[in-house]
Amino acid sequence: MQFVPMFITLAAAPLTASASVVPFTEDFETGSSNWVAGSFAPLAWNATGGLDGSAYVTSTTDLNTAGPFGLALLRGQDDQDSSNDAFVGNYLTSGITTVSFDIRHNAGIDLDISLRVAGSGNFPAFAVQTGGLVASGQWMTLTFDLSFSNPLVTIEGPPSQAAFDAVMQQVGNLQVATFRPDGLMTPLLVDVDLDNFTIVPSPGGMAILGLGLLGVARRRRG
Repeated sequence: MQFVPMFITLAAAPLTASASVVPFTEDFETGSSNWVAGSFAPLAWNATGGLDGSAYVTSTTDLNTAGPFGLALLRGQDDQDSSNDAFVGNYLTSGITTVSFDIRHNAGIDLDISLRVAGSGNFPAFAVQTGGLVASGQWMTLTFDLSFSNPLVTIEGPPSQAAFDAVMQQVGNLQVATFRPDGLMTPLLVDVDLDNFTIVPSPGGMAILGLGLLGVARRRRG
């Protein structure tokens, strides 16, 4: 199923400066880290059983409640202080280009999983798809390319480089989502498991970030 863009008109407002972001993985080893379900309900925490045998979190969701623009399954939210806001900041200046995570579900059918990237107020935003489906009953690692040239990126608003950059400069929320399966007309409760949610800079971004951190260290020693 293709993602349908949602067009929203927003009053123009200046972007506030956002903090730099460093590579980070939320492995949920000590709990849900303030991540929540799509409904904002608490997540179930599991001490073992992830793709690498480690801890993971679970959201239970009725896929029949999905709207025309999809259904949020799990949320890392700035206003919830998810992962102590380690994901929040300016992805452009930090060189963050990739998000990946391990996911599993028990829907009994394949699901189209997407990632929604949004500001702290939940807009502006864009969604990214993987181009494939996630089979039921097994862990899978998904990787999302955060670039304007990616044809699997859908901007919620008029599509432009400026609109894409506006999201990347002030990322606050990262949401795992899916769509209503074709032909589904009745409730379908599904457990969705998540682990190792990771943000990764490009090699060039990593080099720039390293130089920045080196400069900070030198200033502290001076």
